Amino acid sequence: MNKLLEKRNTIYGVLAIWIVLFHTFRRISMPYIPVVTNIVGIGNMAVDVFFFFSGLCLALSAIRHDYQNSGWREYFHRRFARVLIPYFIICIPYYLWSAVCESSGGIGHKAIAFIANTSSVSFWLKGSQTTWYAYGIIVFYLLFPLLFSFIKKAGRGKKCILLVLLIAAAVSSAYIPVVKNSMILWARLPIFTIGVMAGCSPKKEKHRSIIWTIIAAIVLVGLGAIISFSEISDDLTILQVYRLLLYIPMVLSLLFILSLFSGRSALFEGIGGLSLEIYLIHITLLHPLKYYGAIDILGHWLYLVLPVAALLIAWIVGKIENLINKKLGV
Repeated sequence: MNKLLEKRNTIYGVLAIWIVLFHTFRRISMPYIPVVTNIVGIGNMAVDVFFFFSGLCLALSAIRHDYQNSGWREYFHRRFARVLIPYFIICIPYYLWSAVCESSGGIGHKAIAFIANTSSVSFWLKGSQTTWYAYGIIVFYLLFPLLFSFIKKAGRGKKCILLVLLIAAAVSSAYIPVVKNSMILWARLPIFTIGVMAGCSPKKEKHRSIIWTIIAAIVLVGLGAIISFSEISDDLTILQVYRLLLYIPMVLSLLFILSLFSGRSALFEGIGGLSLEIYLIHITLLHPLKYYGAIDILGHWLYLVLPVAALLIAWIVGKIENLINKKLGV
């Protein structure tokens, strides 16, 4: 666990690029390159790793600051500032453009579309998923104090029951009309909760058995091959909620393997510090690029142009955030 935490930002940096390549892959199919294409094809697993680390770090922070006794005000202030400031900087211009260019009707209709998108109403009611990741973070931050308080007191049996219930709820969300639009979010709550559990567990560094390493590698490669095949082939179809839940054992296997190695990268650490901004920027850039036909013009160059553009704009947004944070004293 300590090794994972030491290189967390390096992992974040790799994950940020991975998710950008995945969303590029969904728009422009890359030439089939064995292994490389398969890895890119399961790049949305990066989101699950982000959520695991989020739960883990929130739990460690809550224990360190003793929020249960000191109060949760500081927690909500710091966490929501981290999400909402970049969200509004990036998404207000995007949703203004979307309301003007992508929404039909008059000014009133466009204004309603802007408010619905910016406030996340369109996600909950219509399943608009452009910036769903930010909504997921906010919802999980709201749920965290309850999860943390329960997990701190619960034994192994109750924790297992909680996970089973969360997985059952995620599956059910795919079939219940009221919450079907937000299924992509609820399917990630189990892995976030596992992260919270890991953060609440006593820190014990155990000897890594070669048998467990082999098992982790088999799970990672085996399930990864199945899911990536379902992404790039029409011969295998897996319902989205089950595909997302299969990422849980894959994420745990990946993290187990990463914990065996040491090493950090200054480049990826810098990128990792802007991972949220990179996610929001690249996913919102894809829509105007498609609208103006730039994706077709760029073709496979999109695999280079989109990450570079996302990194550059994220760096600028990061500078603006620093100025705002200083003003707010965050």
